[in-house]
Amino acid sequence: MSQSLQQKNTRSLMTWLPLVMLAGSVFFYFLMRGHILHAQQHQLQLKQDNIWQAFSQAPAGIPRHIYGEYDILPANTDSSRITEQLGDTIIAYPDHGAVAFNTLTRRRTLDNNSYLVTTYISSKEIRHLIIKVAVAEALIFIGLLVTITIVNRRASSRLWTPFYKTMGAIRGYDIRQNKPLLLENTTGVEEFDRLNQTLLALIDNVDQAYRNQKQFTENASHELQTPLAIIRNKVELLMENPALNEDNAQLLQEITEANERLSQMNKNLLLLTRIENGQFPEVSSIALSLLVERLTSFFKAYYEDKVDLSVLVIQPGVHIDANPALIEILINNLLRNAYIHNVPNGWVDIRLTQTTLIIENTGPAIEDDPERLFDRFRKGRVDNRTTGLGLALVRQIAQLYRYNVRYIYQDGRHRLCVTFP
Repeated sequence: MSQSLQQKNTRSLMTWLPLVMLAGSVFFYFLMRGHILHAQQHQLQLKQDNIWQAFSQAPAGIPRHIYGEYDILPANTDSSRITEQLGDTIIAYPDHGAVAFNTLTRRRTLDNNSYLVTTYISSKEIRHLIIKVAVAEALIFIGLLVTITIVNRRASSRLWTPFYKTMGAIRGYDIRQNKPLLLENTTGVEEFDRLNQTLLALIDNVDQAYRNQKQFTENASHELQTPLAIIRNKVELLMENPALNEDNAQLLQEITEANERLSQMNKNLLLLTRIENGQFPEVSSIALSLLVERLTSFFKAYYEDKVDLSVLVIQPGVHIDANPALIEILINNLLRNAYIHNVPNGWVDIRLTQTTLIIENTGPAIEDDPERLFDRFRKGRVDNRTTGLGLALVRQIAQLYRYNVRYIYQDGRHRLCVTFP
């Protein structure tokens, strides 16, 4: 699923920033812990030197043992190899209970006598200090992470504001309204300025192409209708000639039918182009029930000797919002397709509900790919009476209003279903 740039940026930040900060925090923790332990060892050594100096100056003047501070004991043969030894121990106090200490033991010599001097320092405070440092570091880590995330999101929102303004202007732009696209020339960001300039140039080219195509379509339609009308008039004049024989009359009849198909094809192609160009912006409420009933009555009367209207179920009060001319073309083409592509003594079923129009009819199986039945100039079977544009118009109109059109052929029955949103 697609995400906005701000979401992707925040996601990337939230993925890597905690890892980097965690690595930095671990490094800082061990660095701080090593520094504290080094300071503890240095403090033990300093206490060793001070106690030994005081003992050397007055061996009988100071006590050789102070609970939890130091011990000065004669060295025996087992301790002859001790030069410097770090350790830890636990001392029980009546008031405080067991207390952990770190110790440093050194072998000292005075007046040819060897002594073991052990100094003590509480490790409890050291542990508390390390815990406090770790907790403070975690709080700082969380605070930095939240702060950086908030600042990044707000900065990103401000940074991308010109882009969203541009997208909003493009989203609201309609080439059919013949209004210019208004974009900021200076946004404060060079890349967005270049984007706006590129979009303005692109819209100008598209607008020019749209106007040229629209003008060409209107001119072509007008110019083609004139020679087609002349051909039709000339053929009618020839058919009224008393000297016309049967063979020539047949040829003229075929010319007339071909001319009518060409005229209808020209109108349909023009209509398709106008729909694609969005030249039917007018929308109003259409009484679909009445429209289907009226068109059905027309086709029923016209084909009553060939095709039977076996089922007609129209739910009253069905309304849709669309262009009336286009909806009439859509339904007219569907009904015409059902009656023309039928079989002798066949039938047509028509059902209209609040959301669906279903037209079923008998008829031979189509000779083309059903998936391409709605393409232009595609025919279910070879038939010179049609232009191959009827269902193409149906699909174009359905796409314009986001209708869903489905076709099914099963057991000799053609079924076209239009679903309204």
